[in-house]
Amino acid sequence: MPTCTRCGGKGVVKCPKCDGRGVTEEGQLDLLADSVGARCPECRGSGTLSCPVCDATGGVEDED
Repeated sequence: MPTCTRCGGKGVVKCPKCDGRGVTEEGQLDLLADSVGARCPECRGSGTLSCPVCDATGGVEDED
């Protein structure tokens, strides 16, 4: 099975909403003020999402 080119075989991609940081812009401002940051609602604070191309498997089917 060939490696997924979207995620590089990792099965996860960087969250576009928080740019992989795990917190939203509002949450980053809170973190700078030593407050509790707002976790990104899209990735739930992990900074990554399952790859939509390979469905988090890291590989793609051959299209022979």
